[in-house]
Amino acid sequence: MTCLRSGALVWYRTDLRLSDNAAVTAAAAASDGRVVGLVVLPEHVAAPVRLERGRAEQHTTLPDFVRVSPRRIGHLLQAVDELRHDWQAKGSALFVARGNAAHCVAALASELGVAEVHTAPCRASDEERENAAAARALAEHGIALVVHDETTMIAASDLPFSVDDLPDVFSNFRRIVEKKCRVREPVREPVLAAMPTDLCSRATEDTDRVLACADFHEARAAAVSQDARMAFTCVGGRSHGLARVQRWFWETDCIARYKQTRDGLIGADFSSRLSPWLALGTLSPREVAAEIRRYERERTANESTYWLFFELLWRDYFHFWVRHARDRAFKANGVLGRTPCGAQDERGFAAWCEGRTGEPFVDASMRELRATGQLSNRARQNVASWLAKTAGIDWRWGAAWFESQLIDFDVGPNWGNWQYVAGVGNDPRNRVFDVQSQANRYDANGAYRALWVRD
Repeated sequence: MTCLRSGALVWYRTDLRLSDNAAVTAAAAASDGRVVGLVVLPEHVAAPVRLERGRAEQHTTLPDFVRVSPRRIGHLLQAVDELRHDWQAKGSALFVARGNAAHCVAALASELGVAEVHTAPCRASDEERENAAAARALAEHGIALVVHDETTMIAASDLPFSVDDLPDVFSNFRRIVEKKCRVREPVREPVLAAMPTDLCSRATEDTDRVLACADFHEARAAAVSQDARMAFTCVGGRSHGLARVQRWFWETDCIARYKQTRDGLIGADFSSRLSPWLALGTLSPREVAAEIRRYERERTANESTYWLFFELLWRDYFHFWVRHARDRAFKANGVLGRTPCGAQDERGFAAWCEGRTGEPFVDASMRELRATGQLSNRARQNVASWLAKTAGIDWRWGAAWFESQLIDFDVGPNWGNWQYVAGVGNDPRNRVFDVQSQANRYDANGAYRALWVRD
């Protein structure tokens, strides 16, 4: 295979796009566009869930409880398929490997003879350890690992404080960054050089072989499976995310009503539904922010358009929070070492996962999650509060179940919100949702419960 001396490799994580991608842009600039990409997929789709990320060794023993569900893997594969096509359209190549990330990255980089590997992961503790392992493996071949900040709307380098000095609560963070920070404009995709035919052929052969694995076929089938009650179907590729922006912003003007509809439970358009594409990075938060600004210039600016920006700030905060908290983001006693609620009640937890608690609003939500990989923000808050506060079950089990099931799983927002609800996070308030009251308010006619709880 052709050697890419002075070339570069982009190691993709949750930034599966060419546009507005710091790793791709920097790699192209450092190598005159002589760049190829790499995605490393998990070796075992059915790997067990850990009750804590980081260094914990404890595992659940519940049946069918895996860290990444087949549906979530299938959604990832859809995004990878489109990214691969985008690289091929540039005359270059995307390699897809499977196994230990550090080993796969070092092996390909060494074989290609590149000078640098560029990557832009979420900076949570597991990902940082993976960076360190890859850097060590690459150093043995004299290759540098260059790590970029890529997951947030506001760049970490633009904050008026260091991530280590992150405000303890979101409201303080928001007040500071809205006053002192700017959101950069998205960066266009760089010019990439066409790669030699033998290299592209090798990438095609290797990737086809990886993607032909039987469990990936099952994951793809899970991702396209339809429950008749589903109101919204999400396909992982970037083009589908861009189409969603076009529809929700420009064709329906739903963004202009978002503050009034955001607590909805049924339907396709009560929220933007952009979180799955943001989670995999097929869309960047800066691209969404730029579209909000354009809509405000060309149509209208109101509380609803601001509210979508506000939620992008929340997402930023949790990405900075998980980087600041490190392993404490995944500990039972949370970031401040509080006494956690939470018995490890496997029977009660299984009932919650399967939607068999006997509380109709909770059961409806959990059955929707299991059937679709999706769940509204209002429903997430209620089922999390019920598990941690009403049932008194280990909140980490709930966070791990969400990580397994949600197609929009995003490490910082997921684990940060679970700590908040469980009362072990930064928020000084003790959140306890009255699920019956919430059901009466947000599902007054019982339509949501009737839709998902049939027995």
